[in-house]
Amino acid sequence: MKVLKNIFAELDPIFHPKSLALIGASGKPGKIGRLFMERFLDTGFRELYPVNTGEGEVLGVKAYPNILDIPYPVDMALVLTPTGSALQAVKECTAKGVKLIVITTSGFGETGEKGKALEREMVRIARQHGTRIIGPNCVGIYCPSARLTFVLEAGKEPGSVGVVSQSGFFADYLTFVASANGIRFSKAISCGNEADLKAIDFLEYLGEDPETEMIVAYMEGVTDGRRLYNLSREISRKKPIIVWKGGMTPGGAHAAGSHTGALAGSRRVWEGALRQAGVVSVRSFEEVLDCLYTFYLQPLPKGRRVAIMSGPGSTAVATTDSCIELGLEVPRLSARTVKRLREVLPPVGVSAHNPVDLGLASVVGPHLYGDAVRILAKDENTDMMLLIGGVGGERLCTIVAEALAEAHTKKPLVVAVMAGTTQSLGRDIPLFLDRGISVYPEPLRGAKALSRLWEYARSRQRRLPVRERARHRIPPRIGAVEEALRQNRKVLSEHESKEVLRSYGIPVTREKETYDKAGFKKGLSEIGFPLVIKANGPEFTHKTEQGLVYLDIRNEKEAMAAFGQIMQKLGRGGSVLVQEMIVGKRELMVGLIRDEQFGPCVIFGFGGIFTEIFNDASLRVAPVNKADALDMIGEVKARNVLDAFRGMPPADVDQLADMLIKVGTIGLEQPHIREIDINPVLLSGGKPVAVDGLIVLDT
Repeated sequence: MKVLKNIFAELDPIFHPKSLALIGASGKPGKIGRLFMERFLDTGFRELYPVNTGEGEVLGVKAYPNILDIPYPVDMALVLTPTGSALQAVKECTAKGVKLIVITTSGFGETGEKGKALEREMVRIARQHGTRIIGPNCVGIYCPSARLTFVLEAGKEPGSVGVVSQSGFFADYLTFVASANGIRFSKAISCGNEADLKAIDFLEYLGEDPETEMIVAYMEGVTDGRRLYNLSREISRKKPIIVWKGGMTPGGAHAAGSHTGALAGSRRVWEGALRQAGVVSVRSFEEVLDCLYTFYLQPLPKGRRVAIMSGPGSTAVATTDSCIELGLEVPRLSARTVKRLREVLPPVGVSAHNPVDLGLASVVGPHLYGDAVRILAKDENTDMMLLIGGVGGERLCTIVAEALAEAHTKKPLVVAVMAGTTQSLGRDIPLFLDRGISVYPEPLRGAKALSRLWEYARSRQRRLPVRERARHRIPPRIGAVEEALRQNRKVLSEHESKEVLRSYGIPVTREKETYDKAGFKKGLSEIGFPLVIKANGPEFTHKTEQGLVYLDIRNEKEAMAAFGQIMQKLGRGGSVLVQEMIVGKRELMVGLIRDEQFGPCVIFGFGGIFTEIFNDASLRVAPVNKADALDMIGEVKARNVLDAFRGMPPADVDQLADMLIKVGTIGLEQPHIREIDINPVLLSGGKPVAVDGLIVLDT
């Protein structure tokens, strides 16, 4: 793929063509060529040249039998012809000097190798003439300021939201629906099969585009996940990115040599990488719209504290639960705020505490909503506001808009309207959005949108610069890895795996590898009781299940018995480990996988033999910094096991974070290591120690 040196300078001209050839334009009803022609005429695109071999005129505009017959320069061509004639159209467009070709036609790379070969040939021809291609199998570019349009009738006024999508329908439908509700777009791109220009190229462009203040993306896959991660991390420092990732599940099923590999499915890798990059990850079209309506209209909050005000009292209580479950706080209001609320609320049937219950009085006196907004906007104990309206329509919209204007607040506010019918709620959405108020048909969706807004604000506050490993650092040479590669072995023994971990300063158990009775007895004296005796060898990846681990051995008699049992099962291969006994009830797991798209990724989660059953893990892309590591630790559901509990000290979170950072460094510096599984990591006196380890190589 061509490396884009200055992507903004290269791509910006394609969004502002002065002339456009519509190859396959038609005046016949039911033809896609007619639909596109109608859309471009409706936008007022001036230098529009329909190309059709059988029609001399299309909807009143002179048509040409071939693009080469157009006597004027053509900047952009939209190819609507059948698959079989697309290659010829590309040849003619390049001969004409067209700089951008958009191929809407399907039936190429998505159908198999023959279609992919045709795509490669079209790109080869285009590159020879300095021409770029979008598609095939796409709907092209929507850019209101340049009068470029999709199929559906999106808004004609330009705005600040950029869209990049590998799905034509998503880009077309999103811009259609959201613009009908008052959202304005700068540019939207449907990339289709990405034979030439990729979604990631346009993501980089939108990141630099001064007309774009936030980005929405739909993606099903990328060939360079590391580039996507680095770009997203950089862009999200200044612009929010909302991503809906399709195709999460099928990619998650793969053969793995360790617990780590089994845990790292496609969804976990993508969501971990996006979260680390500061991207807002969503799972549905509804979530895309919900986030868009809040991010487009609301300022970023300074904290996670939410003030809830509601006419329906029970709904306010349930919404409080939802906010807390989403990681937000519903704090006590200041004494001054409570006093002011009591002054405006009726004496009975209400509550001046958070959540604020406006009671039935709000139905006949909806001005109470405005009073509550004015007061809560100035409360020093809260950062965001969520209003649940028992009334709706123009009346509530005006009351809230006027209250916000008077309060001069910089706190985000979302409104959930729980009044009227489904039809009336549909009319309320554009009404509120047009007045700058983010609105939802029920409180949970509003609470989720606020939680995403806070998540993004928090990531911008905490994000550290991306730093790959220091250039001057020379990675250590590890004899165990080199020897295994010489033997074409894919798996290191536990002892070899710990050699790798130890060389990077990761705390591991003291142990002695032995091969015979004499060496075993020497190991007993060196390590000392109590101890653990294990079989050791690359073939023993699940020793506990194989009955090859003996714990809490307290004397030589027990040790020799265990040694004899293991040697019987070993036969001629393998060795025996004499290992110190680490006491600790809390088992964790730290690991690494080398993802095909994102490269080395670090995993942290609940450990022991139930790792895959509990499936409780977090993931980040290497390199992992301190903030990333702490986020990983706080993200798992079982994080409370790290606190002080029943006489056990709290975990040394800093040392645990250091372990995650070092595992990421191994992944960056040792390219032959495909997977690392440190399981369990025991907390001994709160300090993490690698008790077992497995490393899988990529030979």
